[in-house]
Amino acid sequence: MRFRKSTWIWLVTFVVAFAARIVLRRASENTGCLSFAALALAWNAGLILAWRGGRVLFRLVIRRLALRLAFSYFLIGIVPIPLLATLTFLASYLVANQYIANRLRREVTAVGTAALAGRADLPQVRTDQDGRIASSDVAWLPPGDAAPWLNGLARPGFLANANRLWLAVPSGNRSARLLDLSDPASPWIQNLAEATGYGVTAEIGTTSNEKNGFQISSRDDDAAPRPGVAGGEPASPTRRPRGAPPPGTGWRDREWIRAFYLETVLNAVQERARTGHNVAILQATTSPRVLADQMFSQGVAGVGRVFWLVFLGISAALLAVYLTSVVIAFILAGSIARSVNRLTRAAEAVSRGDFSVRVRSRSRDQIGDLARSFDGMADSIQRLLVDTARRERLESEIAMARTIQHKLLPPTEAVLPGFRVLAHFEPVAEIGGDYYDYLPMPDGRTAVALGDVSGHGLPTGLLVAMAKSALSTLLEAGHAESELFARLNELIHRSTEARHYMTLCLLSYDSSTRVGTLTNAGQLAPYRVSGGQVEALALPAFPLGLFADKPFPSRPYDFAPGDLVVLFSDGLVEGTDAREDAFGFDRLEGVLRAHSGAGARALMDAILVAVASHTEGRPPEDDRTIVILTLE
Repeated sequence: MRFRKSTWIWLVTFVVAFAARIVLRRASENTGCLSFAALALAWNAGLILAWRGGRVLFRLVIRRLALRLAFSYFLIGIVPIPLLATLTFLASYLVANQYIANRLRREVTAVGTAALAGRADLPQVRTDQDGRIASSDVAWLPPGDAAPWLNGLARPGFLANANRLWLAVPSGNRSARLLDLSDPASPWIQNLAEATGYGVTAEIGTTSNEKNGFQISSRDDDAAPRPGVAGGEPASPTRRPRGAPPPGTGWRDREWIRAFYLETVLNAVQERARTGHNVAILQATTSPRVLADQMFSQGVAGVGRVFWLVFLGISAALLAVYLTSVVIAFILAGSIARSVNRLTRAAEAVSRGDFSVRVRSRSRDQIGDLARSFDGMADSIQRLLVDTARRERLESEIAMARTIQHKLLPPTEAVLPGFRVLAHFEPVAEIGGDYYDYLPMPDGRTAVALGDVSGHGLPTGLLVAMAKSALSTLLEAGHAESELFARLNELIHRSTEARHYMTLCLLSYDSSTRVGTLTNAGQLAPYRVSGGQVEALALPAFPLGLFADKPFPSRPYDFAPGDLVVLFSDGLVEGTDAREDAFGFDRLEGVLRAHSGAGARALMDAILVAVASHTEGRPPEDDRTIVILTLE
């Protein structure tokens, strides 16, 4: 794992500061601010490193979907358990505290009432009709003092005298008996412990409302006793029930539950002004076992055990349901993670070029649909790649065939015995169907041919190549005119289907006599341009390959020096404009007349410009081939 530069800096800072701290502490006990500065720097660096380490760990956890889902379900399903347990514990502790406090309140009333009935020697206080003390058996409540609390006393209440806590029990006729709860020799706190079953301590304290909230402090919290007040020891020692077993060591038997019952003392106004105390505090300590026995006990033995068993049974059932739900959730998360991992591995394989990998998920959920879509996409891509490779191979072969076809055609400009040649070849497909050639004949003449094979593409190119080869072979064998065309017709008819045919026009020119013999097989009639006149050398006949025994006529023509012979394919005159109007023979003848004396090059350019202007630059729909002979 690579760390950032700043992380290395903080790591080095932490090590150096920590080492400096150790060295300074060993060197001298009194290092001053240097040791503190090193410690502070080490702490800061450590906190930053811990923060960054936590971020790295968190990113590692949530990096993969499986860990992310597991972490999510952990947060949702597991983390609430300790939180709920903590809340349950706090709620139970609060309920237990209130239960113990109410029990203390009830039992302290019962202890006071029993003492009033069983002890006639208890100190007594009486008031008159004005609420002042008429007689008193204790010195700290002198006659004549105001005691408004005594006239309204309906149940035992607490009184405070410096650090001593008393219980005032109403005895009727505006009088009360007093129990000294702070006297270690008195039995009252012991009786309270016997009645409740808890370890009990009674003391006095102080309450106050401050900015930080409600504050309670006992006498033991005072840092320095006030003048005239004996401090330093509790109002009464902790009394435990007689015969109770000593506290155990387990969590159920150890007395770690502590509860308080607070009650404002009856003479709170006087005591707060004199000592600052105004509240009585009864503290009880007990164990969970004793508390549970008290809360669930009834008059019939074993009922409390039934309650416990029902509670534990319901808790176990709920826990089982919860754990089952968590297990099911993790199983579902695992299935999702496994499906996503399979998709991820398949996508990685596809990215490496392996398009044969498939997920093949049987799941019927959204992830299963996604997996099936992925498989379909991989199938489509694989087929597309196969088709693309096949197409590229075919295009490569077609490009090679086109190159071969162009190499089969002679140069566009040539000087031959008795005439010059200027040609223009414009195929509409990779492999065109038009063909032109000029070949020497055994009898000294020169043959100029222009043909057009039906269709386009590779079959057409093959037929053109075959026709060129056959034409060259037949000419070298001495065949000419009608006999030559008859043999070509037989060969093409035998080698192709009925829908394939070839039109061909061949002019055999004798430079010594200036006689050219024209043989035509369905090709457009060439034009002779002579002295400003344009003449179509028409010689109707069927194309080659349609019929096996049709004749092909030939006719000789006399030419003069300077005559132009224009041979062309049908793609030239069939070019249309936006209104589907063809260029036609009339426009071609007009161009020939207008530029009859300009020469072959100018005439060629004029024809091409006229056709392009008529078609408004639209691409041709058929091959366009022009061959112009300039006779000498």
